[in-house]
Amino acid sequence: MKKYLARKIHLEKRRSLEIELFNRLEKETITSCIQLIKKLNPKVVHCYLPINNKQEIDTKLIFQYCWENNIETVIPVSDFKNNTMTSVSYDSSTQLFKNKYGIPEPKKTIITNNKEIELVITPLIAFDKKGHRVGFGKGFYDRFFSTCNIKTKKVGLSLFEPINDIEDTSEHDISLNYVVNPRKIFTF
Repeated sequence: MKKYLARKIHLEKRRSLEIELFNRLEKETITSCIQLIKKLNPKVVHCYLPINNKQEIDTKLIFQYCWENNIETVIPVSDFKNNTMTSVSYDSSTQLFKNKYGIPEPKKTIITNNKEIELVITPLIAFDKKGHRVGFGKGFYDRFFSTCNIKTKKVGLSLFEPINDIEDTSEHDISLNYVVNPRKIFTF
């Protein structure tokens, strides 16, 4: 399946979920993700803050778990001119605002070194059985992954099962190590 078609189909699937079902699938996914974090035991976790109007999985319980277990957390700040992201420190006292795209970002930023990040939790729209992800198509996360340590684990969160194959991947696409959905943790 081509990326544009996977994006279209899975965004529609996500939008059409009844709220009760969405909430249940989201909770199961987050619970499994926290189990994976416990297993991997990272010191620094980069995690996205959800864009509410895109029905992204809410990550607040992941942050809460990290803070309660002395795991440093960082979040992305996007540069839409260059389609790049910077990691900045994030804790329970960080004040946020929504940028013009509806993405929560901190008012004050303390930039962190991407090489120190041990685990990246990324949103996705769809993924395939090889660990390729489909996002919104700007390449932010692929460019970001290339700035991290080669040992950094990349984890996607999904409400759905994988598609067989994303046909139009390129050499710039970086595969995930794991995808967590409500039923399973996929390892690649």
